[in-house]
Amino acid sequence: MKSFYDLFKEASVRYPDSAIYFPDEGKEYSYAEFLEGVDSYARAMAGCGIGRGDRVALFGQNTSYWMKCFFALMKIGAVSVPISSKCVEDEILYIAQTAGVKLMFHLMDGPVSARLMHSIPAVVTMDRMEAFVHNYSSNKPEGDLPAFQPGREDLQMIMFTSGTTADPKGVMHGPESLMNSATDFMKTIRLAHDDVMLLNLPISHIYGCVLICCSFFLVGADLVVSRTYTARGTLRLIDEYRCTVLNMVPTMYQLLFSSELAPRYDLSSVRTAVVGGSYTSKELVDSMGKAFGKEHVMCGYGMTECASWALGQGFDRPAAERGTSAGWPVGNMEARIAPGYGLSEDGMIQGELCLRGKGMMLGYLDPEITAASYDDEGWFHTGDVAKKDQTGKYWIVDRCKDMIIRGGENISPKHVELVIDGFEGIEGSQVVGIRDAVFGEKVVAVLLSDQARNIDIKSLISFLRLRLGKNRRPDFYVALPAIPMAGVGKVNKQAIRKLVDAKIGCLKRNTINYLG
Repeated sequence: MKSFYDLFKEASVRYPDSAIYFPDEGKEYSYAEFLEGVDSYARAMAGCGIGRGDRVALFGQNTSYWMKCFFALMKIGAVSVPISSKCVEDEILYIAQTAGVKLMFHLMDGPVSARLMHSIPAVVTMDRMEAFVHNYSSNKPEGDLPAFQPGREDLQMIMFTSGTTADPKGVMHGPESLMNSATDFMKTIRLAHDDVMLLNLPISHIYGCVLICCSFFLVGADLVVSRTYTARGTLRLIDEYRCTVLNMVPTMYQLLFSSELAPRYDLSSVRTAVVGGSYTSKELVDSMGKAFGKEHVMCGYGMTECASWALGQGFDRPAAERGTSAGWPVGNMEARIAPGYGLSEDGMIQGELCLRGKGMMLGYLDPEITAASYDDEGWFHTGDVAKKDQTGKYWIVDRCKDMIIRGGENISPKHVELVIDGFEGIEGSQVVGIRDAVFGEKVVAVLLSDQARNIDIKSLISFLRLRLGKNRRPDFYVALPAIPMAGVGKVNKQAIRKLVDAKIGCLKRNTINYLG
């Protein structure tokens, strides 16, 4: 089986004029020039002892350094472990230690903490990349480093995702699932050689890493890489580089249109605007249709476990037929509603969405969690509630599991609760998600009033800032006289959400809001 590195190498010959742009770094590469950097990184990694099966963490934002490291790891057969740039020290260490990381590339500006340096076997910082390449690449001359040819069962990536358990789960992917998702995505959105695709999603997430980074070169499209997302920056890049393909989560599009900046920029080049990652409202789809043309808007559905692409609308169907649905199973993926389903209010089959196919993961790092996630017929149970019409089209309508999706990122309430309970004086905290027009959901921490009166909120916020990534920290803190219960020992989170939602317009940040 050819690796993505091999396919990229072939594309560099087939499409000599195609380019990758990194505007924030002031860099522009042809495919061949970019691969020269990849090859030097691969020689340096091999020269310092990294090889097949070794696990290497990539921590940082969207940069040329990150992308070169990613493809270099594929060339030598090592396993990439992407870590979100939003993760704090405790989260980075948990991922690195759980995955068994041998080397970490710390590709962020600023110093690395002594704790990270001492806890991970080896760390290379962005400002030391040139020295790293110079010192180790000579150990492996170019002619001595053939590209690794992966087998179906070879592990290529471990991507951590929040679940309903306290700790993030390590999702393992091999070449088959990654290749299927990238190629199915490319075909579904009709990516072409004359396209200019914008990457402003986090490259450390499965959507940006696989669907975009591993697809653009297959057809020789140009890629514009934005280091981070801002509404103004996105609009400027679309205008300046005449981007034709956009991929963003609903929050990113919401911020784009709510900024009142969009009319100042020329967006006429956009021919494909893909939205996924969380619930997409009719209002947002309408706004996207006005900006880009309804026929150019596509919704889709995926998750880390299926390499981010399982359902998609497809441009072969009229816009009116696509609507706000997640679409139909794509390529080699299958979908169904789990047995024991019911009917929705509009008479459609409704229940838990299950998936299977060549895009599915090899499994979780924990085999027990893997076994519990699949049924006897090999269907993966997603934890999302979907409904299906007679044409086989799906809508995602709810979640079976206790999960918050903020800005397209999954957040485990249980994980946040355990961290909050680590603060002196707090026990039994509850965390819920409240619907928000821009972010999809916001995170609300609920404390008992008797406990809340004895804590300093500034100290609690500082405590959480060191232990939770920015996206996981509570947006609001609420205190209730008692936690609603749904039975013996079971918290009624639906009742909590209703109580908080009724007062959401009155809640203030950075303070404890007492209700009831």
